[in-house]
Amino acid sequence: MLTKSFPKVELHCHMEGIVNRAMLRSLRQELPNYPVDPELFEKVYPVVDFESFLRWWDYHWPILKTPAIFYPILERYISGLKAQQVRYAEIMVSLGMLPEDTPAVVDQMTALREWMNWREENLIQIEFLITLGRNRSADEMSAREARVLALHEAGLIVGVALAGIEQDFPVRPFQKTFDLFHEAGLGIEIHAGEWCGPESVWDALEYGHPDRIGHGVSLFQDARLVELFTERPIHIEMCPTSNLKTGSVKCIQEHPIRLARDLGLSFSVNTDDPGPFECSLESEYELLADTFGFDEGDWQRIYENSLAARFQPDLRVQMYEK
Repeated sequence: MLTKSFPKVELHCHMEGIVNRAMLRSLRQELPNYPVDPELFEKVYPVVDFESFLRWWDYHWPILKTPAIFYPILERYISGLKAQQVRYAEIMVSLGMLPEDTPAVVDQMTALREWMNWREENLIQIEFLITLGRNRSADEMSAREARVLALHEAGLIVGVALAGIEQDFPVRPFQKTFDLFHEAGLGIEIHAGEWCGPESVWDALEYGHPDRIGHGVSLFQDARLVELFTERPIHIEMCPTSNLKTGSVKCIQEHPIRLARDLGLSFSVNTDDPGPFECSLESEYELLADTFGFDEGDWQRIYENSLAARFQPDLRVQMYEK
């Protein structure tokens, strides 16, 4: 099935995870001094499990530490989204890439926003979320609140995401921070049920005010959670290839996305980190068509549910209408 022609929405993609081998080879030809060596980068591929995923991050994270370094990567990435008929996308930017000084954070994100406005070309709408890591103390998380709120008040971000390894890092210690974000009107996304059981999703729901759950693979192990997601408008950002590559599911046939479809839940299809996982939104669609028989009716529902779950209510780009 050809899926490129279907309109798409991406809600779960980390900016630090978009760089891939082909991009770097192209970049080095155009920019010989670009700080990542494509030949060395080849050594962290393929990513086939959680350990190799961590090696991928360990290689490039110390080098790609500022948004400006990502501009040529983002330019290639956005061109790819346009070619796949992606109309709306939210990209997660780690707060760890940004300065600790609040005015400097606003300046850097303002520059990124202005640069992105020019690249959209009225063909796609790109919004930003700030990603916070779970591996922090409550005090460390509290110290990050001012920067996140300043970005939100400046209209530079539409929400916040909590990411990272769930085991030993619950949401509960950050309850006051997420109460504050919720009261300020930020969209809230929490990665949960990816590498831990349903208790991780319950923890997120009780203490984090999530509008969306990232991954949510294990929530389907708990009948009460499934019933809750059937009754409440909580969107699930599903990332099939990511879950397969990092071991959240043993094989793609076991991925709960088919069950989510059959239950009529609100979910999106996403790439998460298309660089290490060597996937695209189009390849995710083809995977679901080949594995589970997803068809045009499914793509239409996914598009509508994904767009309805976006954190930016105002649309600058005309969206597809059936």
